[in-house]
Amino acid sequence: MKSTKILLVIPFIILSIILSACSSTIYASTGWHGLIASSDVAYLAAGPQVYAIDLNTGSEKWRYPDKANAKIAFYANPVLTEDGKLLVPSYDKNLYVLDAATGKEDWIFSDSANRLVASPLVIGNMAYQPSSDHFVYAINLVTQQLAWKQETGAPIWARPADNANCNCVFVASMDHFIYSFDAANGNLNWKTDLGAAIVGTPAVSSDGSLYIGTFGKQMVALDAASGNVRWRYDTQDWVWSGPTLANDVLYFGDLAGYFYALQISDGSPKWRIQPKNAIVDTPVVYQDKAYINTESDTLFIVSTADGSINSKVVGGVIYSSPVITGDLILVSPTGYDALLVAYNLDGSQKWSFTPAK
Repeated sequence: MKSTKILLVIPFIILSIILSACSSTIYASTGWHGLIASSDVAYLAAGPQVYAIDLNTGSEKWRYPDKANAKIAFYANPVLTEDGKLLVPSYDKNLYVLDAATGKEDWIFSDSANRLVASPLVIGNMAYQPSSDHFVYAINLVTQQLAWKQETGAPIWARPADNANCNCVFVASMDHFIYSFDAANGNLNWKTDLGAAIVGTPAVSSDGSLYIGTFGKQMVALDAASGNVRWRYDTQDWVWSGPTLANDVLYFGDLAGYFYALQISDGSPKWRIQPKNAIVDTPVVYQDKAYINTESDTLFIVSTADGSINSKVVGGVIYSSPVITGDLILVSPTGYDALLVAYNLDGSQKWSFTPAK
């Protein structure tokens, strides 16, 4: 347990700030890749550059910037908008808006006073960008102007979540609180103290519940309308990432390497397994399988029915969630020759991507 935490902390260098709201220093991540995909292109944020990669061939379509800049570092998942823009947060405090087809820079949002660790939430023409300067920024993507901003008590490392039923934006902060803001004007609806730092994105169910893990070794269910706690489930260790909700079951992992399936009705466990090493990102559920990466070189494929495990050794260390698009599973390892590896659903490798020098 202790050695697992130490190995995790070395790449991220975060222990000095996680449990204290009084520190404003954020350190750069050195191994976390951001990854999303459309039907035919993968967008990979990997340190100094962002890559667009053809899913059929594994070949590079473009990169941004053309030449790596030591002052810029991309680690959060990019976000693709309906009108073909790619939003890419950076550790240089800026949110870059690119043309997804060409990689050309469109415009830059630069109001943040500190690094952008998490992806923005996009709803229609609005982007809600969290920042390690404690603020969440609501940005009009048409006018390119700030609509509103709201401050929390500590850095925000999690992408916000939304609930169309109340036109709300939910923001999880390291100050131990989860906030509900009005999406239109930023007014505070409620805030709830969960007793520990939160760095994962909440999951929201259709019945109006909110689910989020904490560094207090808990998964918590709240009423989305009031912020009242519905139930708590104790885990073995810190819950770093947000859960995935599928068929009324929550799937998530903790830093002790346990992977959980809980019933959303009351938090009762369906099953629990321990694949290998810390789980630091959100699992992907597709059909009857959950796909998870741990702090290891292996992609674990877990039956949602009973937790039985299949696995695929990739190489390097995998921190980021896999992405499934069409008939491909995309995995982005670090410390490995390839930045992105594509597998067919049967586990056979289709291609790997290594950037040209």
